[in-house]
Amino acid sequence: MTVTPGPAEPLAGFRVLDLTTFLSGPLATRTLATLGAEVVKIEPPSGDPTRAGSGLRPGGPPSPYWLALHRDRRAMVLDLKSEAGREVLLELVEHADALVENFRPGVMARLDLGPEVLRGRNPRLVTCAISGFGGDGPMSQLAAIDGPVQAFTGLLDLTGVDGQPGLPVPMQVADIAGASYAASAVLAALLARERTGQGAHIDLSLAECLLQWLGCIDRSGSLNHPSTMVLEAADGGRLLVQPIMHFHARFAALVAAVPGFEAFAEDPRFGDRDARRAHRADYEDAVRAAFRTRPAADWLADLHASGVPAAAVHASDDVLSHPQLVHRGASIVMEGDGQVTQTVLAPPFTFDGERRVRTSAPPTLGEHTAAVLRDWLGYDDERLAALGACGALG
Repeated sequence: MTVTPGPAEPLAGFRVLDLTTFLSGPLATRTLATLGAEVVKIEPPSGDPTRAGSGLRPGGPPSPYWLALHRDRRAMVLDLKSEAGREVLLELVEHADALVENFRPGVMARLDLGPEVLRGRNPRLVTCAISGFGGDGPMSQLAAIDGPVQAFTGLLDLTGVDGQPGLPVPMQVADIAGASYAASAVLAALLARERTGQGAHIDLSLAECLLQWLGCIDRSGSLNHPSTMVLEAADGGRLLVQPIMHFHARFAALVAAVPGFEAFAEDPRFGDRDARRAHRADYEDAVRAAFRTRPAADWLADLHASGVPAAAVHASDDVLSHPQLVHRGASIVMEGDGQVTQTVLAPPFTFDGERRVRTSAPPTLGEHTAAVLRDWLGYDDERLAALGACGALG
């Protein structure tokens, strides 16, 4: 059955070849897929190395990591180290709009699949190469997972204490930044192609993408303790409160309204940010004691009524059931083989009020190899059998 794309799928009809693994590349192509592009994930015969921990083995459900990154795409196997497999990829390139890869710089060239070769087969193709430090330069060949990139860019200064560097942020922000910029760059290049008829090659590094984020943040420490606190209320509920700038006077008034804390708002130790930092232990002790006198819901209601930035602390697995996200339609049901499989995140964007609500489960290794080759290239059973016999399809 053919599904007619709606307004929430503006990339419907665009085809993307995905040669990526781990996080930055799959997240970039996932964004393109949620916008309606047909994404085909091409894996070696051994499969994407992150499949091993995904649960996508017989009898096991997919992990949340794999489910988040690899939904809404088809998957095929090609051995790009074989001449036959390489040639199949080049034939697919002739029918593709974009190709995204995040190999270490030089791998595609060694496979004789550099951007000049790919665009020689399809001048309209947009290619995007994502790497840790960029496609050239003295650091281009270094192993560049997220932690070293965070250290290199200076992010650890923000997580440190007393002038000492801290540990990496416990989420792969360099990979996520790279994915964000990669998806944006591919979209921009496709738009430019519609005007010029020519594709483009995009080369971006996780380090430079993360630096773009770090260049526009507040480095003054205004979000550090005690300006930001997680507080426990009388019923055990936890709230994050951020009474920065002019919000602090409103926050102090709420604390001073608690019996026994009437002097809080006038205490000179807590008057300005520098004073609060100098007397941080006393300030935090007073605030924590005040918050333990009332339930979390009561505090949250008063904080919101006063306009003080605050939120309940949720577990990420539970937040989809929150009334705000339910109202927004931020989750959808993924179905597999006609049976409900799991509730998953919907795409974060709406178009004229419409959000894409259909999604498909991550494919198994090589699940769509034959179907893609039939659909894109018109291969018949004889051609498929010949490719299988020579090892092109693993």
